[in-house]
Amino acid sequence: MRVSVKPGREKKSGAHIKLSDVAKRVGVSPITISRALRNPEIVSEELREVILRTVEEMGYIPNLAARALAGRHSGIVGVITPSLQHPCFTGVMMGIEERLRATDLRVQYANTLNDVDQEIDQFKSFLAQKPAGIILVNAEYYDGLALLMDAAAFPVAHVADLSQPPATLLVGMSHHVAAAAATRFLLSKGYRRIGFISGLGDIRSRRSRAGYEEAMHLAGLHNPSLIRGEDGSTSIGLGRSLCSELLKRVPDVDAILAQNDDLALGALIECSERGISVPDDFGICGFNDLEFAQFTSPSLTTVHVPRHDLGHRAADMLLRAIREEPPQEHRVDLGFSIIERGSTRPERKQ
Repeated sequence: MRVSVKPGREKKSGAHIKLSDVAKRVGVSPITISRALRNPEIVSEELREVILRTVEEMGYIPNLAARALAGRHSGIVGVITPSLQHPCFTGVMMGIEERLRATDLRVQYANTLNDVDQEIDQFKSFLAQKPAGIILVNAEYYDGLALLMDAAAFPVAHVADLSQPPATLLVGMSHHVAAAAATRFLLSKGYRRIGFISGLGDIRSRRSRAGYEEAMHLAGLHNPSLIRGEDGSTSIGLGRSLCSELLKRVPDVDAILAQNDDLALGALIECSERGISVPDDFGICGFNDLEFAQFTSPSLTTVHVPRHDLGHRAADMLLRAIREEPPQEHRVDLGFSIIERGSTRPERKQ
């Protein structure tokens, strides 16, 4: 199929360019342009490239407000997340962006700053915008959100711990299972006085602690004194502080499972400052497998969480629901893996 673009330079500003103007320039009907922007895969690659190039050259800007009045939604996908800056969440957002980039949907973020009241307020704010759908990332207060979700005229997808309520459109993993596995991993390396340090008392932290305690109970080694936490934002500094407190409280502690890699790095720095040999005399395991974990000295053993895939799969689920296509799966467990590095012993110490 040969597609030609009619000559002539559009003099209107992008805000005043109409869909019909783009269609006239390309030489196709306005509905073809609309379909190509909404579902690019339904037109030929050649035509799609011409349309997208023409849209860019003319500066056409879809009128989302008009679309919301004339159609079912505004074309906005709202993403409500506890953080917009921590790498743990940016990985998820990159997955969402990648999946939705080739569609005509546009992503709008709302940051709750780990405030459960903000979860409700931000959801209500999106309701007023008539979005195509919403993705809730690690929401905490599902009891408060339930009525809003029931009343919503759009689908809601979830990136969440698998213990949380959503029965459909949920992508996640079990922090309980992951933390229990990480604890058993440390036990298999010969560590026995294994501590657990955490920051935010959110559901992921609570589930991780429960998994750690379960594994320690089964090993006959559970000791509440080995658990240290502070209900606040996690940081490298907090990791140092919690590790220091734990060493003071239980001097013979020989390993730490941290809620995340920030805390684990703080513990690693504290051990270095104290002259404690890692991994021979002290083991450290983080959680999330952030990029820096492989470059510390020694490198951090950690639990790998497929953050990008979590976002990508949640966006794909939402997109199918927006298009009223049947879901491939209702709840997806993407699992985890333990990445063994230099902060734990390579073999069981005899």
